[in-house]
Amino acid sequence: MAISTLSTFGLIDGITALLVVLFGMVFGLYFLYQGKKRNANQLLKLGVISMLAGLMFLGVCLDFLLVVFTDSNIDNSWGAAGLLSYIWFAPLIVLAMYIGSELHLPKNDKAERLILLIYLLLGIVFTVIIFLDPFSAFYFGYPEGYPNDPEALVDYNINLTSIAGLLMAAMLFSVLLFLGVGTLIRGIKLTGDIKKRFILISLGAFCFGIFGILEGLTVPGGVLIFVRIGYLSSFWFLYYGLS
Repeated sequence: MAISTLSTFGLIDGITALLVVLFGMVFGLYFLYQGKKRNANQLLKLGVISMLAGLMFLGVCLDFLLVVFTDSNIDNSWGAAGLLSYIWFAPLIVLAMYIGSELHLPKNDKAERLILLIYLLLGIVFTVIIFLDPFSAFYFGYPEGYPNDPEALVDYNINLTSIAGLLMAAMLFSVLLFLGVGTLIRGIKLTGDIKKRFILISLGAFCFGIFGILEGLTVPGGVLIFVRIGYLSSFWFLYYGLS
């Protein structure tokens, strides 16, 4: 194994990304099992969401494993570092808004379908754009020693001035408003167990949105560990809220 070239931050970045992918899979399988066992469709959706959210760190994870086993960064000549992570974003958001529409519009099938159609179209546009021109959609930062003997992993963030960046920001903020703020306002007005459930769902949405924004649209730096722990915690808030 060739890992000695990585800096402390590179190791933290890679190990935490690997853990997010693994925990996303484990959490997702557990939620799917519970959903199947309880015949709870929302938990089944949450299971898929959890796995997709874990896979959003696939680019970092694969880069880390390549550095460990080959002492070379991922080949980013076609934008692999960003694409391998962000291809999962659109279906994740569509499913999240599906859960939100079921919570807020349980008896309005037309409104549910309209919301899903809008986000499905936005997701398709986002995915097509990042594949057509990944080097405009992402900011790629290459570490010292790239691609051989690297000190860190390939860094990539969505370019906020690009169409892809604007779409991603809009979709993340809408999840925050719809599932976070909207569910919290509704929960405050309720009582008993249903109040607790809505507040937990709201907390999960806030954690997902806030830490997702910090991860994808900024450079978290020294607080990277806390950002990724917060990101993973969102799914347990959602699980207990939907259980």
